[in-house]
Amino acid sequence: MRMRTPLVLAALAAATALPALAQTYPVRPIRLIIAVPPGGAADFTARIVGQKLSESLGQNVVGENRGGAGGTIASDIASKANPDGHTLLWSSSTTHGVGPVLYTRLPYDALKDFTHIGLATSLPMFVVVHQSVPAKSVKELIALAKAKPNTLHFYSSGNGGMPHLVGEIFKTATGAPIVHVPYKGSGPGVIDLAAGNVQIAFDSLPSIFPHVQSGRIKLLATVGKIRTGLYPDLPSLGEMGYPQVDGKVWYGISGPAGMPKPVVNRISGELKRILAQPELKQRFGQQGADATFLPPEAFLAFMKAEWAKWGPVVKATGAKAD
Repeated sequence: MRMRTPLVLAALAAATALPALAQTYPVRPIRLIIAVPPGGAADFTARIVGQKLSESLGQNVVGENRGGAGGTIASDIASKANPDGHTLLWSSSTTHGVGPVLYTRLPYDALKDFTHIGLATSLPMFVVVHQSVPAKSVKELIALAKAKPNTLHFYSSGNGGMPHLVGEIFKTATGAPIVHVPYKGSGPGVIDLAAGNVQIAFDSLPSIFPHVQSGRIKLLATVGKIRTGLYPDLPSLGEMGYPQVDGKVWYGISGPAGMPKPVVNRISGELKRILAQPELKQRFGQQGADATFLPPEAFLAFMKAEWAKWGPVVKATGAKAD
């Protein structure tokens, strides 16, 4: 009879333990770090998905808002957490789309220091203005900005965020001399827009929707080449002659590097199932969000494509995070 060596026994034990790990995970509440203050698209989408994950995983998923520094604070915390799957990051077009090509120095490697689990949603962006701005179209807005240079201000969710970068592309493409005002998240920015303290924004619908409904904020155009089905009568910047002014906000789930594959597969599988639910699709759709699932490898490839896309744009516009 052949004796099994300690190494063989250890390997067999590990092979047996891995499937069991997926079944026992999670053993305590999960911390979902959101890289902005409360309010806005990130908070809205993260809390809906977090609630659904709580139901499917049998443990509370607790949203934790850690805004600031273009999402780098939240990302740094997540990258240094225990990779047992109990600390996750609501990664985004800001933290892992634009950030890696915008910031010259980051306290982490956006590729090596994370386990990217799945893309969850993408949202179209809109050109919006305060109701007091005497412009009924993008053409009139550009003319107004040129007639009164550096008097119109646009908010962003922070230096390096998608609303910032799209605003910079808009300035370059149209020649409109508008001024960037960064905030710590879209939530505080939209409050100032609704109050008229800033006049313009390039943002997704969850951030601005209540004030669009109230009439404090006017929609002028959809950012990108085509119109959105949510507002089919609203023209796109592409059809106005500015196809280069393009960009979407997106969100997904990431964790620290080194997460066990069974845990990654469990979270990814639950995310895929949740995003297919008609009730979630409806809630997302009411705010212009698409349930857009990508599994780990495809999500990582998507991020790399984002870096290739935004690197030249950052260089051409001269956008800076600091």
